[in-house]
Amino acid sequence: MIFGRSSPGLIQLNYIFSASHAERVNAVNSAIDWIVLECVRTARDRANRGEDALTNDIIGLLVALGFDATHDTDYNGHCDIVIKGIDGFLWLAEAKVHSTYEWLTKGLLQLLTRYSPGMPGQNDGALIIYHKGPDISRTMDRWRNHLVASEGEGLVAVCDKNPLILNSRHIHRRSGLEYRVRHVPIGLYHDPQD
Repeated sequence: MIFGRSSPGLIQLNYIFSASHAERVNAVNSAIDWIVLECVRTARDRANRGEDALTNDIIGLLVALGFDATHDTDYNGHCDIVIKGIDGFLWLAEAKVHSTYEWLTKGLLQLLTRYSPGMPGQNDGALIIYHKGPDISRTMDRWRNHLVASEGEGLVAVCDKNPLILNSRHIHRRSGLEYRVRHVPIGLYHDPQD
C-alpha cells in the first residue's frame, strides 16, 4: 500500500524483504525486466550509444532501485554487471551489442567460464543483448537454435513471462552445480517512417 502501483517501489520492497536466493533472483529479474521497458521506451535516445554507456544506464537504474550494482567489477576479469547482496548473494551479467551469434556466444562463455563462481547463492545471471536492428523475435529464435545446437534441447526454454527472453541451464565447470542464465534482449531499434 505504501508504494501503490509503483513498479520500482515494489521491486525495492521485494528485494529488501527477500529471504532466500530464489526471492533475490526474482527481484533482480523483475528489476531487469522493468529496466528493459524503460530502455525500449527511450530507444531513440539510446540507439547510437555504445555497450559501456548502455550498461552504465542499467547500473544507474539498478542502484536507484536499491541494488548494490557495479560495472566492470573484477571477478576473474571485468564483468559488465555485478549485483551483490546478503548471505553471499551474487548475480552477474555480461552485456553485448548484438552483431553476430559468435559474439553472443563469447559473452555467454565469459559469464559461465570466466566471471561466475557458480557457488550456491551465486548461480544465476544474465546475458543482456543490446539489439539495434529490427525484429528481435527473429534474432532470439536464431539465438535459441544456436544454443540448442550447442547445449541441448531440454536446457533452453522460452520465458513464460516474455516470449523474447530465453532461459538456459548449464553445469558450471568450477562448482559442478546448475547455473541459470536469462538471455534478455533490449530493443534499441529506432527508424521512424513518418
